Amino acid sequence: MKNKYTKPILPLIIGIVIVALLFYGGGIVNALKNKSPIGEELAGVSSSAVRGETGFFGGWLVWTIIGAIIVYIIYIRFSDPEYWKIGTREVVMMALGAALYGLLSLAFNTIPVPSVSLVALRPVVAIPVFFGMAFGPAVGFFTGAVGNILGDALTGWGVYPAWDIANGLMGLVPGLAAMYFTRKQKVNTRTLFIISAIVLIIAVLLPIVFPSIAHPWTGEATSEFSGWWWIMLVILVVTAVLALAPQYWSIVAVLLTLLMLVVGIINRSWLMIVWSLFQAVLVIFLFTRRQAITAWLSDEDTRRIVIWGTLGMIVGYGFAAFADIFINGYSFATAFVGEFIPAAGPNILFSAILTPLLYAAWQQARGRAGR
Repeated sequence: MKNKYTKPILPLIIGIVIVALLFYGGGIVNALKNKSPIGEELAGVSSSAVRGETGFFGGWLVWTIIGAIIVYIIYIRFSDPEYWKIGTREVVMMALGAALYGLLSLAFNTIPVPSVSLVALRPVVAIPVFFGMAFGPAVGFFTGAVGNILGDALTGWGVYPAWDIANGLMGLVPGLAAMYFTRKQKVNTRTLFIISAIVLIIAVLLPIVFPSIAHPWTGEATSEFSGWWWIMLVILVVTAVLALAPQYWSIVAVLLTLLMLVVGIINRSWLMIVWSLFQAVLVIFLFTRRQAITAWLSDEDTRRIVIWGTLGMIVGYGFAAFADIFINGYSFATAFVGEFIPAAGPNILFSAILTPLLYAAWQQARGRAGR
């Protein structure tokens, strides 16, 4: 009989095999087409674009396995089968969530964020966070990981397993919040908030401590990321306000939506302008119906969503940035100032604004359906 230690092993092995086939498939096809040694083609695919070679911990497959081990440990720690069950509804939601995240990521991958890698402005990160919270960690992980694979493939970026796992963790970690919502396990939200706040404070300090980093592609020192400290300070303040005084979420959401609209106008990004207007309609609608929304989204719900969503971004993007120290030969400063902060910072705000909207709409739909 399967127990909690053996049950997740087969799905994780299947996942590793699928990722390996996606990543190494091109090399195998080229070897067969060119009648060249498969080992040489796979070595070419695996080698870092920065260093031209990798050590043991520089391979994508190694970090795929490490990511699988992290998921396994999380499962063992939070192994109540109720939160990990995969039935017909969960399978449908996995497919829907991954498709939504992938297709919308394709659109927003056209809005790059200054970084040392392929980082885009993605308001749609709220999708894996929401699907995790609403339907469990397994659905959240699948939505984030497979959705990112789909979005990057459609964009033409290729497969980056560490980042696919990172997006999966962004949905998996908030999915664990279900245990707190139902109070079947004790999870200290205050502790999680303190951990997240400490990480954000470090993120504020890093661009100050490392005002100039080595750009991995040019090898030259650059100070283009030194100004991120004040952006991270704003993110820290906003996250703290929403976690400590969630009743002001609607006001903060309106202000941040207006800021997004201004940024879109300044950068002449029609996609961002249209998205901001759409988001503004939703936020203002809920803001003007504050008494009605409390039936769908309590202040305590908002607090948990913000804290768990922030933690998911920190864990996910932190994993990807740390992996790139080995995979791409980044220094610590390059990985976390030039990659982690540009990726995690804006998306923490997007998650804080949009996930409560999605959650409130879902709760209203459930209420009308009577379940």
